[in-house]
Amino acid sequence: MSEAKSFIGEYSVGLSIVPCIKEILHEKYEYVTPIFPWMTREGSNISKFLHRSDQFRILGIFPRRPKLTSDSEDIEFKINAQIIAGAYGGLELGIPIIAGGPLVKNFWELSNNPRFIWIRLELKKNDDFLIKIKETECFTPALTKILFNKNQEILDYLNEKAKLFSIEEALDAFREVKMITMNFPFHSRFLFGSVYKPIYFLLK
Repeated sequence: MSEAKSFIGEYSVGLSIVPCIKEILHEKYEYVTPIFPWMTREGSNISKFLHRSDQFRILGIFPRRPKLTSDSEDIEFKINAQIIAGAYGGLELGIPIIAGGPLVKNFWELSNNPRFIWIRLELKKNDDFLIKIKETECFTPALTKILFNKNQEILDYLNEKAKLFSIEEALDAFREVKMITMNFPFHSRFLFGSVYKPIYFLLK
């Protein structure tokens, strides 16, 4: 197995991201609600009615799968060009979007407070690229530039980049990010959407 392969999918990684990032975000925000928006559910008329007076900030996270090879102890994460494009689109709208990946090598290491890397997606790259984490070495200077190295850095990034949204504005922004990530000129609820979908956290 010379090519790095993953043993877990993005949705499963997302299940472990939620409690980990919620703990970080609760250091600043009283309410931290993860959603995976569907326009017929979170975007429904009853949802818009229930949240019509709310104002909140948003963080997006793309879950990234750890990939392994049989001849190396490294853990690899692929950052796709579509994800970078979606993150830039979100940032322009006032939604900072980052990526998160667990430093694990099997299912069981996800069970008890797995260590994550949190990746900045403000990257001057137009192609897919790999991040390689060596288990026995500290992060290189080049790597530390694209990672959030402390929890407070994530909170500072939110404070700097995240704008306030109403529910209607948030739904419009979610559609826009989806379109950008798909590289598609318009949105339809009947489109399956991009393979890459962020988890959004509503914050206030």
